[in-house]
Order: sequence, then structure tokens, then C-alpha cells
Amino acid sequence: MVPPTSTTPEYALVVFDAQGREVAESDGSALSETIAARIASSGVADVVLMCHGWLDTFGDARNTYAGWLETAQPLGWPGVRPPLIVGVHWPSAPLAAGEPPDVPAVLQLHLDDGTLTTALRDAGVDVLDFLSFWTMRSRAITLGSTDAGLARLLTRICAARPGVRVHLVGHSLGCVALSGALVTAGAGSGPHAASFFLMQAAESSWAFSARAPFFTGGAGRYHAVVDDGLVDGALVATRSSHDRALTVLYKLGMEFVLQREYAASAPGRPDRAAAIGGEGLGFDPPVASAHALPPLAPGATSFALAAGSQYTIDASALIADHNDVDHVELARLFRAMVATRLH
Repeated sequence: MVPPTSTTPEYALVVFDAQGREVAESDGSALSETIAARIASSGVADVVLMCHGWLDTFGDARNTYAGWLETAQPLGWPGVRPPLIVGVHWPSAPLAAGEPPDVPAVLQLHLDDGTLTTALRDAGVDVLDFLSFWTMRSRAITLGSTDAGLARLLTRICAARPGVRVHLVGHSLGCVALSGALVTAGAGSGPHAASFFLMQAAESSWAFSARAPFFTGGAGRYHAVVDDGLVDGALVATRSSHDRALTVLYKLGMEFVLQREYAASAPGRPDRAAAIGGEGLGFDPPVASAHALPPLAPGATSFALAAGSQYTIDASALIADHNDVDHVELARLFRAMVATRLH
């Protein structure tokens, strides 16, 4: 557990390795089991589960969570009692010396023939950054999908006390890991999330779509999140036109991955290679519960949200780059999401 400070509450920090497995504490115990025991014994009603994204070392992750919590704490919690807060650390920083990049074969092919390298250079994207991003994307998918990883943590939290509400907060590739954990843990009659906040998700705009003919399988990887109603409250995703990691690096990589011909998107809908954090959520066929919120303006304090709905919000007026997600307006938005589920 990370002890409280004058500006941040106590929170648990669960560490996972590159294979998506929980790392034991110094005494050999599993922190996920300790968290579950605390939930069972204390009567905790709400848990906030946070997952950082690309390029965070262990120290970076702690700083990220401390920043978010310091911004959010003065707003208070809308429930009767404060939540248990759980953060996740996974190795998402650039490759260690000698570590081979886990790059999709089709991308490697285009790197080898020079076409992708040329495209990256023309777009002003560093090749090592590109390789790191795609390696960590694979790692985030593994973290969410393995039974020994984030899905097990989510399952243990939800099983510890009937009715406990889990609010998911992800950034960047952390949204990929949380989406995978929710689908893996929620299969059948498994746990749901009370709310899901995706900040600048490095995840396909079509990840939650029931139909995506350009993907293997013909659907978004995490379509069950919406199809099976795995989020009981609001699902909200931010987007920003200033996020070059997604509007350029991610999109360029996806264009080289997607080899199939597909009709152009309808006006106002994301491109087939778009990321959620770049162009927002896409659904094919359109989903009645999906909406666009008014653009997030500096000083925004109120938000109209409904349980069981999915929202994209344009935060370009606040989010200046991929990692610029520590804003009080985002904390207020998350608080509104929580209040929607509580009421």
C-alpha cells in the first residue's frame, strides 16, 4: 500500500510483469488477495481501479497516480464513504537493451522493405518510439487478457463483497488493458464495471463495435463491453486533436496493419485506423446508447450523463498532448460518472 500524504489518500499499487502476471510482494503475498480481504472486512462499497499507459516507469506511475489523486481529492467523493483506490503498474517504458520488439509481422514486413520507415520519417515519427509503442500495445493486450493478470485482480475485487462497485480509469494503453480485463473477467456472469473512464485511449475507435470488417473476426476486440452491457454506468472517452501519439503514430501504424479494402467512414465517424483518443468512439451499426458530449471547456463543472450509455468528449481545449490528462475538469467529469452510477 502507498501511504497517504497531505494531499493524496492511501492507495494500493499492484505490480505486473511483462507477461501480465502479478508480481508478489516482498513477503511473498499477492497484493490482490490483500485488497480483496480488506474489501470483505471493511465493507467498502466502491473501488477505483486505475491503469497508466505507455512510457510509465514505476516512478512515473506513482507520480501519475499521485497527480490524479491530488487533483481529484478536493472534489470529494459522491458516495457515503470514500472508495478504496487501486493503481496498477505494468512495464510500459521503452525496450531494455537487447529486448526484441514485439511488432506485428505485417509491420515488420513494411519496415524491412522500407515503406513504413519512409512513412515514419515523412511524418516526423521516431522509429524507436514507433517500435516501443507497438511492443507495449501487445503487452497491454496480454495484461488484460491473461487469467493471471488484470482480469484476476478485477475478479478478486468484485468477488470480495457482493455489490461492490468498481470504477475503471485508464490512460493511453492502460485503456486497452482495462478493456481486456473487463471482457475476460466479465464473460458469462462475471463482474461488471460501475463506470469506465478512458482518457486518451490508445485503442481502436472501433474496439467496442459489433461490426468491424477490417479486423480479424469482423468485430472490435472488446465489443462485448457494449454488446454484453459490462459497464452498468457511463462509459466516457476523451479525444484531442493535439494528441500526435494517436493522430499520427497510432493511425500510421494501423494503416499499415489494415490491408483490407473498406468503404470510407460516414461523415462524422472515425476513420478505420483511428484511435479513440484521436477521433472518439465508433459503432457499426450505430448504437442508440452512444452520444457525443459538448466539448470540454476550461472551467466545466456539469455533465449530462446516463447509466448504460457511451460518450465521446472532445477535450482538445484542455489536452495539449498524449500525457496531458491531469486536469480538474477531467476529475469533475469522472465524479459525475460515479454519481450517475450511485443514483
